[in-house]
Amino acid sequence: MIRLVISDMDGTLIDRDEILTDKAIKIAEELKKKNILFTIATGRAECMASDYVKKMKIQIPYIACNGATIMEGDTVLQRKQIPLKGLRALMEKADSMNMSLVYTADGKESIYRETPWIRRQQKEFNRYFHIHVPTEYEWKHLMIDKLMIMDETREGAIAILEDMCRELPDIYGFTRYTNKSVEVVSRDSTKASALKSVATLLDIPPESILAVGDHQNDIEMLRYSGIGAVVGNATEDAKHAADYVASGRCIDGVQEIVEKFCEITV
Repeated sequence: MIRLVISDMDGTLIDRDEILTDKAIKIAEELKKKNILFTIATGRAECMASDYVKKMKIQIPYIACNGATIMEGDTVLQRKQIPLKGLRALMEKADSMNMSLVYTADGKESIYRETPWIRRQQKEFNRYFHIHVPTEYEWKHLMIDKLMIMDETREGAIAILEDMCRELPDIYGFTRYTNKSVEVVSRDSTKASALKSVATLLDIPPESILAVGDHQNDIEMLRYSGIGAVVGNATEDAKHAADYVASGRCIDGVQEIVEKFCEITV
């Protein structure tokens, strides 16, 4: 019996337009009527996830920054951070290749400099306005939640950064997203590790969890849960790791999954 549904955000609950539809809100409402808890696990920092959490009326802990952060409302339950000093060469290399850098510290996001991609994000989604190049003191002492490097051209150059990530000290972990980006967090921060903590807090065993996702950073969470399901637009790796692959993309796939495994009608 499913007692908890946990879903990824981007590419799952929301599409490229990042609009939370009425259908998503309805799914959360119908699950609540069945006494099934609902929450999210996202790569976003809490500053970019909190509005969605409020709209879906999520009152239990949720996962941000790919597992580095666990929030309950405005309260931080967990924040695993990494030292910026080990990332300087990686960041400066990415910047020299005209890639976009967004780093998160204590839930707040900063950009290294404006790029065409950053300017479009500012215009389309009203974000990434705080520009800050770390001072020498910050390079040595600042702790961050997450680093994201985005390659707008998506022609394969991100592989150079991935190779550099492989050479980082053991405290760092990373995820590559096809040819578009890499994200760096603490090595022991994953959606699965954070989900284990959330499940312990809620006293819910793995076999009673339905996890829904679409990408590489969801795979461990899918495997940890009693049922791991992906939407139709999921990557091939995520599909291979899932127990069920929906035919619909994004929110339509989520609807298909919860109706099948939670016996609700949206």
